[in-house]
Amino acid sequence: MLLPRNQSLDSPTEHSQPVGQDAYGTRILAACWIVEMLSGIIISLRVYCKRKRSRKLWYDDHILIAAWLIQTINVILITVNVSLGDGRHAYSLDPAVLHILGLNGNVSGTLSIMAAFLSKTSFGLTLLRLTNGATKWFICFLLVTMNIALGMSAIFIWAQCTPSAKSWHSEMEGTCWDPNVITKYGLFSGVYSAFVDFALSFLPWPLIWNLQMQSREKIGVAVAMSMGVFAGLGAIAKVLQLHNLSSPDFTYYESEIIIWGTVETAVTIMAASVPFLRLLVIEARPALSPQPYVVSLKIPRELSDEHDFV
Repeated sequence: MLLPRNQSLDSPTEHSQPVGQDAYGTRILAACWIVEMLSGIIISLRVYCKRKRSRKLWYDDHILIAAWLIQTINVILITVNVSLGDGRHAYSLDPAVLHILGLNGNVSGTLSIMAAFLSKTSFGLTLLRLTNGATKWFICFLLVTMNIALGMSAIFIWAQCTPSAKSWHSEMEGTCWDPNVITKYGLFSGVYSAFVDFALSFLPWPLIWNLQMQSREKIGVAVAMSMGVFAGLGAIAKVLQLHNLSSPDFTYYESEIIIWGTVETAVTIMAASVPFLRLLVIEARPALSPQPYVVSLKIPRELSDEHDFV
């Protein structure tokens, strides 16, 4: 995390709140661990449903599992950072701890970005197997540009200062980019990430409407595949907090960014997994026909067995 140059931390006397009060630590841990455990349960059910129907795991499954594992490592690191003082006002912390939090923040930010673009890529790959023509090419365009945009954000975390260590050791000799550059690019990549979430959420609707199933079933599957809208809302909420990265009191004001970044990825993982849980609905409602619906679109036979949600 880049602490702006030529700015010093405010002293406790300049604040009306006593040291240690109004801390975000508990809120960070509660929000991050709740959504991480929920996404873990949902992705486990996805794997269970595919195995139950003797379906093999495909690339989108493996990528999504990798995203969840990376996000879990990130949440563990976030927990360590909270124990060191993240979520509290920077002026109340030992300057030596700020250096550790700065380095950990860079690692955490990188992991968060990796988990985000992997989870979105997984859902995009799922849609690629169901589409053709212009829609397929549009999804490819979204995935490539989204990965480039978020990948650059991860690189900038480490490239913003020369040497890199100056980003968490502000007193070290060296130079850093204007913090506004990082903030503005973060705004761009965050908004584009949200756009991709919204686009991938609504693209399945025309596809689902061509399936041979009852209207209520079509709506149910389409809504399930559109849960990525909530991931997009999480991305927007995170973007609205990015200006706080340039605050000298970064350990306190980055808290909302940490929370919404974790929520965005967790919701993406759940949104990508929920459509595959149709087997659970069938098992809970024995009256439903267990036979799969037939897709009217022309999908290669070797791929059609993988579409567990249709």
